[in-house]
Amino acid sequence: MSFSIRKRLLWTMLSTLLVLAVGASSVTYMRARSDINKLFDYEMEQMVYALAMHIASHPELTEEPLLRIEHDFVTQVWSKTGKLLFSSKPGTGPVAVLENGFSDYGGSTGWRTFTTGGGNYVLQAAHPQTLRRKLATDIALNAMLPILAIVPIGGALVWLLLGYGLAPLRLIAREVESRDPKVLLPLSLSGRPSEIMPLVYSLNDLLGRLDRALKVEREFIADASHELRSPVTALQLQLELLESTREESGRAELIADIRQGVSRISRLIEQILTLARLDPDYGAQTETIRLQEFVTGIYEDLQPQAAAKSIRFSLNADSPASISGDATSLRALLRNLVDNAIRYTPVNGAITIELSTSDKGAEITITDTGPGMSGDLRRKAFARFYRGDNVPETTGTGLGLAIARRAADRLGARLTLEDGRTGSGLTAVVGFPEAVIEKKPM
Repeated sequence: MSFSIRKRLLWTMLSTLLVLAVGASSVTYMRARSDINKLFDYEMEQMVYALAMHIASHPELTEEPLLRIEHDFVTQVWSKTGKLLFSSKPGTGPVAVLENGFSDYGGSTGWRTFTTGGGNYVLQAAHPQTLRRKLATDIALNAMLPILAIVPIGGALVWLLLGYGLAPLRLIAREVESRDPKVLLPLSLSGRPSEIMPLVYSLNDLLGRLDRALKVEREFIADASHELRSPVTALQLQLELLESTREESGRAELIADIRQGVSRISRLIEQILTLARLDPDYGAQTETIRLQEFVTGIYEDLQPQAAAKSIRFSLNADSPASISGDATSLRALLRNLVDNAIRYTPVNGAITIELSTSDKGAEITITDTGPGMSGDLRRKAFARFYRGDNVPETTGTGLGLAIARRAADRLGARLTLEDGRTGSGLTAVVGFPEAVIEKKPM
């Protein structure tokens, strides 16, 4: 579900402003309430002291002077026994609070009182809490109203400013949208705000990788089309010859050639699909693989193929080790290396597979007695559909080493080609630096 950055920023800023306004009003209310309490408490003290002085000079408690009190306040005179002798507002005010000093009576809707003893009397002044609270609330609201008035104006300004600030993002969106799909040139870096430069760098990196991937795929399709065109053309010619040949011996020979051609096309398609599956973006299942058992399985699978050419096929895998990786990639890596060795090793030749371990990890070598490769040829050998000129005619597709290299990269392994360790041929070395070396069983 998509969301608007502009709206989110606007609501965040307005919400923050409202929270600050409420917080400021709360502080204003508390300070106003404190100041109002101090002011009215002081007035109540003065009233009580004035009342005490009046009673001292007029003990008869004449009511006329006693009634000259501000209308919000109530003054009362009580006897020591708690009998009300005088009230500036009869029927209004708290009951007797005989403790000296300030007291709160009746909660938030009650009274604030100040009481003191005056000879034979208890003198008391009271002021309503509701009036104090109303005055403090009015002060807080008056302080908050200007802020609330600014909110809609500020919101409109913020909305416009956010639109202006987000304009570079819309510009990039239009620039990418208007691009021809075939044009994968990087976006210009000039005139971009620093805040969106990471996005531009990431887009340019993505465009670069996509451009390289498409170029590789186009080359791959062109190479595959070229490689498939030749055997398909040959197959068509052989079928035409088969139709025109009437001799059984000639037809049998052509059928054998057609079968060989179909087999080559089938293998080529299989190799192309394998190479596609080993693409770095293709999902892989990682598991723990015991190299000793895995290499033995590859050896047993390809032994009949080696035996068909009378090749001395040997295995030395006495060093147990394991890796964490994709079994499909490892199988493609080893099968293609061993298959290449069998294809290019002459009849009655020899191939040795060896698994060894050291402090640098595990290493698998495949050594053959074939024609070998020069240094220049080894550098080209991993290219797709490459076949050297100094090798005998085979049914190879030119994809085996390309598949092996991609599988090795997928496994994080090192794949190198060296001179044959027996003095002739070629040795393929696969190194696993992250392999876990296991102890040999006693």
